[in-house]
Amino acid sequence: MWIRRLILIAISLAFGLVATLIAIQLMGTNIDEYGTYFGTEGDGLAYFPLTILSFALFAGIWLDKFLKTEILPK
Repeated sequence: MWIRRLILIAISLAFGLVATLIAIQLMGTNIDEYGTYFGTEGDGLAYFPLTILSFALFAGIWLDKFLKTEILPK
């Protein structure tokens, strides 16, 4: 069960990264303009990691069903 959950996390984060990079390209911007900084040195809000996390959670919900990891309650 733990192996499936680790696989789910790895696949979800990889999907999140790839989907975010594709979305950034479709928007016609680059990673620096999109926002990669934490705190007050850059944009103040880290859009890049938050977008990766959002896409990863989206993929994780679907993968939870298909991999039967039972992270989410029924």
